[in-house]
Formats: sequence, C-alpha cells, structure tokens
Amino acid sequence: MYDIKRAVVHTHLLNLEWLVGYFGTLSVEDSLECLKAMLQANIRQNLQICVQIATKYHEQLTTKALIDLFESFKSYEGLFYFLGSIVNFSQDQEVHFKYIQAACKTGQIKEVERICRESNCYNAERVKNFLKEAKLTDQLPLIIVCDRFDFVHDLVLYLYRNSLQKYIEIYVQKVNPSRLPVVIGGLLDVDCSEDIIKNLILVVRGQFSTDELVEEVEKRNRLKLLLPWLESRVHEGCVEPATHNALAKIYIDSNNNAERFLKENQFYDSRVVGKYCEKRDPHLAYVAYERGQCDRELINVCNENSLFKSEARYLVRRRDPELWAEVLNESNPFKRPLIDQVVQTALSETQDPEDISVTVKAFMTADLPNELIELLEKIVLDSSVFSDHRNLQNLLILTAIKADRSRVMEYIN
Repeated sequence: MYDIKRAVVHTHLLNLEWLVGYFGTLSVEDSLECLKAMLQANIRQNLQICVQIATKYHEQLTTKALIDLFESFKSYEGLFYFLGSIVNFSQDQEVHFKYIQAACKTGQIKEVERICRESNCYNAERVKNFLKEAKLTDQLPLIIVCDRFDFVHDLVLYLYRNSLQKYIEIYVQKVNPSRLPVVIGGLLDVDCSEDIIKNLILVVRGQFSTDELVEEVEKRNRLKLLLPWLESRVHEGCVEPATHNALAKIYIDSNNNAERFLKENQFYDSRVVGKYCEKRDPHLAYVAYERGQCDRELINVCNENSLFKSEARYLVRRRDPELWAEVLNESNPFKRPLIDQVVQTALSETQDPEDISVTVKAFMTADLPNELIELLEKIVLDSSVFSDHRNLQNLLILTAIKADRSRVMEYIN
C-alpha cells in the first residue's frame, strides 16, 4: 500500500482515465487512504481528479466518509464540486446542507439561491441559522429559505437588527409582496420608524391582504398608523370591506364622527365592526348591527347593555314576526323591560300603520292580552295619529272582554 500511495500522488505523470478506473480495484479503506495521500501531497494539482474519483465511487466509499475527507483539508472547493455532482439526485439532508455550506464558502451565491429555492431535502431551521451566521454579502438565499418555510418574522428581525433594511424592501417588492403584513408586524416589534413602515406599505400597492395587514397592526395596538393609507385607498374608490372595516375601527377608537361613518358608509362589514364596538361602545355596536340587520347580534348587545329603547325601535321598524316571537317568548328574561319601551317609546314615535299592525299581531300571536291592552291604550287613548282607528279601538275592547272586563265600559264611554 505504501508504494501505491507513493505512486498515485504524482497524478501529472499518470493517465487520469486509467487512474480513476484503478480505484475501482482498491478496497474502500485503501481508496480513502490513497485519496487522502493525494490531497496531502498536492491539493491544488490533485483536487479535480480526487473529485472525479469521489463522484464515481461515492456509493461504495460512502458520502459521509468523502465529506469528512474534504472537510479534513478544509477544501470547500472540493466539497462544492463533489457534492454538486450528486446533490440533484440525493435525498440526504446532510448532502444538501453541506452543499449549501460549501457553495457559500466558495462564493457560489447563485447556486446557494438555486438549492434554497428548489431543494426539498434540507432542514430549513438549520440552513436558516447557518445563513444568518454566514453573513453573506447577498441575503437572497436567507430570504428564500425564510419565505418558503415561514420564518418571515425571524427574517425581518435579523435584517433590521443588522442594518440590512434594503433587503426587507427587496423581499416585499420583488420576492413575495403578499408577506408584507407579517413584515410590518416584525418591524413594529423592533420599534421601526413609522415613516419607514408607511413608505413600505405605499410601495407594495395592493398585492397583499388588507385583512392580514390590519390584523398584524391591530394586535399591536397601532391601527392608527394605517389611517393615511386607508383614507387614500377609499379616495381612490376602493370598496373592499377590509379597508372600510379598518377605517371604522380607527374612527371608533379616536371618537372621530364614528356614528356618522357607521350610518353612512355602505362598504364595511356590520358584524365585524359591531363585534369590535361591543366592549368599547355598545351604542355604536347597535348602530353597526342595525345597519346590517344583524338581528341576533343586535338583540344580544341590547340585552347585555340594557339598550331596550333602541331594541324596541329596531323591532318595530324591522317588522319581522319571527324576531318578535323570539323576544316575546316566556323564556326571554328581558321581555318586560323591552315591552315597556315598545309601549312608551317605539310605537308613539312611528306614524307608519304597517309598523303598528305587525307589532299588534306579534303581541296577539304571543298570547299576551294584558300587555296588548297596554299597547293598544297607548295607541288609541293617547292622542296619536291612530286614535280614531276603528279596528284598533274594537281590538282594545275585545281584548279587554277576554282579559280585564272591568275596563270595558271605560273604553266604550
């Protein structure tokens, strides 16, 4: 073996094709010994032939042993060429990682980008950490890995803290504009200047989800930051509900003509905005729910906040027999205060006979004769536009005959 090793190191004197074939006759151990000797003797002269031999016999010699061999000489060039010849056919995570490592060390950044983009055989966390530590002059490989494997927040923190903000712009403008919301969230977490954030949103126009952007900013209590951008979108004619929802939330929080906005704006989502208002201002929640005819939500918010006058007005105007049946049901614990407001306020304010008709029918269907008498007394006996309404007068007398005969003569007189 000593003589073989002494001979093979002089590759410049040998037929290289013969030499590659000769390695096929050696044992695994002897082959590795000879390769080691060749690299030790003259790495510059012998590297390419060692790579050829390693490539041809890597299955027999094992990829791990060959990686260890090149690494023992810190030959990243050898690793790059050797692994480059097998990486596209290998499923081995270690091969892909070591290839990325070798490509970085030898300045083959385009190849690093390619593998990071195309390979499905590397550990993303490990590669991400390596690329951060490598501090490459081009951050695109790191951007590709973080974008593919959802490390965007981590990416933003790293780039910002290392004064690499230009790569944040490259990412959201050229690589993946749809990830702008997560990027903005990350920038807010590192207390980035509001002007930088606003500018970033403006340069990535309309290629991301407004809902996601609002969510990222809202959960950090910085929604107002979006006001100029949102108002400019509305000015341009944007009718997207997410944009108008966000504007509504800002106006509500800043007490800036919120009620007028909720009544006049056609494009916000009543359920979303109403829910947002419930704990902040129940009356505004009522306004939003009323505008969208969100019956269940409106009744709940009125019950929870004793807004029975508003609820009564809504029910009278809504004219929905099923909704009336629900609120007049015996199981509704808020039935009595609601009826009081229907009698005292809601009916006396309306001049529409259909409002009266549906309400009266609802009380009759619910079999509430005493409450119906209260209702009819308010309509017929108090001076109102319906005081002379014959059918209502007759109904009052008939109901009294069934429920309270002592009052019949009083009504007739």
